[in-house]
Amino acid sequence: MLLKQVSLQNRGSHFCGGAILTDRWIMTAAHCFASLSKEFLSGVRAVVGEFDQRVDDEEEQVFDIKSVSVHEKYRHALPMSYDIALMELNQPIRLGARVRPICLPLPDENIPPETSCIVGGWGRLKEKGRLPAVLREVQLDLVDPAKCKYVLQTIKSSFLNQRPAMTVLCAGPERGGRDACQGDSGGPLVCPSGSGGGHWVALGVTSWGKGCGRSWGNNSSRPPSRRGSPGVFTDVRLLLPWIKRKLRDADEQLRTTSTLCSVRDGPVNDSDGVIRNPAHPGDHYDDNQLCVWTISVPPGHGVLLEFDRFHLENDSHCRYDRLVVSAGINRPVGIFCGRFLPGSVLLNNSQNATLVFSSDVNRAGSGFVVRHRAVRGRIDPGCSSVVLVEDQTAVHSPNYPQLYGNDCVLRWVVYAPRGHVVKLDFADFDLEESDRCLYDSLTVLGDVEGTEEIAVLCGRSVPPPVLSYNSVMVLRFTSDSSIAHRGFSATLTFISRTDLHDPNTTDVKSRRDGMRDHQDDWTSYDEVDTAVQRSSTRTFSSQGDPKSSKDLGLDMNTSSDDEDYYSGGSSGSGK
Repeated sequence: MLLKQVSLQNRGSHFCGGAILTDRWIMTAAHCFASLSKEFLSGVRAVVGEFDQRVDDEEEQVFDIKSVSVHEKYRHALPMSYDIALMELNQPIRLGARVRPICLPLPDENIPPETSCIVGGWGRLKEKGRLPAVLREVQLDLVDPAKCKYVLQTIKSSFLNQRPAMTVLCAGPERGGRDACQGDSGGPLVCPSGSGGGHWVALGVTSWGKGCGRSWGNNSSRPPSRRGSPGVFTDVRLLLPWIKRKLRDADEQLRTTSTLCSVRDGPVNDSDGVIRNPAHPGDHYDDNQLCVWTISVPPGHGVLLEFDRFHLENDSHCRYDRLVVSAGINRPVGIFCGRFLPGSVLLNNSQNATLVFSSDVNRAGSGFVVRHRAVRGRIDPGCSSVVLVEDQTAVHSPNYPQLYGNDCVLRWVVYAPRGHVVKLDFADFDLEESDRCLYDSLTVLGDVEGTEEIAVLCGRSVPPPVLSYNSVMVLRFTSDSSIAHRGFSATLTFISRTDLHDPNTTDVKSRRDGMRDHQDDWTSYDEVDTAVQRSSTRTFSSQGDPKSSKDLGLDMNTSSDDEDYYSGGSSGSGK
């Protein structure tokens, strides 16, 4: 899959790559611009639709640069952090089959290590080698974040003392042979989305590396000058707020809608209001959208969301278009898509809520209208609601101890503190009994997406205590259209994972009847590192024959004192 890349050229010579965000904005690396002077930028061109630099390609377009925004925290030191920049073009891009915006990852995009990603560009084919005329690509597997951090320490000892923010990802094999190189800087690393469905996202921006395609598994046994590294990439997920802020600021100045969100998003500080997309009834929301609203309410209040209209592209796992509601930033409570009108979402005792709407490149719906308001005190949730629980408390079925209603669905999303699991203890239990609990049931899940089923309960016997696999537990109560019973009453408590492994702690020797035993590999939800990803573009033969049939390269200016580092094209010299 050859990538739809942007070639940055200085007076006709390629020096860096980039990716289209909107019809006016390009994402690239900060180090590509050692100077932001008008004199330097006047010689820079962004070429989209480029494939073969020796000819004019069918959809090729050339643009002048209107402005460049470099991240305020970027410093040209190793390891480079915040290595990202946005370029504004002097006129809109004509989009087509080969000229399209790239999809950005969601803030909580989780791509595991060893996932095979793709990076492309016109960078050098090998260390100190030539630049190709034709766009190349190579597959690189993501490196575990801990291993990435360790190998960076082996090539830059000051990393141990500086402790910079880890805004980077690594990708590439330990044996070497595949990597990005000078000239590939600024290009995107694209990986299959964690939601599946054949969707690819730009998870990284090519930043730097030690050499090109060198092995790095045994760095400690080599002299510093002979060590290598995987490709190092800026983690786009961590910088999504900065990207959106920059585009929103520019959008307000130009009074256009050529940003990642076609309606106004951002902070919401009103005690009540309406969030909608599209802006006008009867319209459809735009493709390739990423809208983020952050709602804040006064201390002592929670957030209540109520849906008036809802129509997004339907999928059983909401892989294409979806609205994600979270408490704060990284505690998802609900993921919604399709035509079914969701019930209310109650975030008890949470002063902040985040709504993230994303759409893919086709099949737009008529959108949604959500009313939000600040609420104080406990509110008894009704059927169809989703309730956030972040404290140890009692939960019970609707109308308990009276009969619960028919056709009811109620969910509780429970988050324990970091390093803890959730324990569910039943005091009473009386649900309609059926084979496989097909009629009325209480389902215990280990994740908000509903992929980790812990238990499905029904009948009149009080179940044994249930433990979560990690720090999140979801309870889903469901009743059918007939025969209601008394329901259930239970308590939620939080238990330290340390206590779970202490043989002297008798209070937590509860069993999970008929469930898998995950105690040996329990991990806290908010401790799970999301996948490391990064972009590098070519296969090298320093370890033998090339491991890929397609090569790529990027040109970067080495302004560090070690010429083995590539860090891309800041002078635009096309070296």
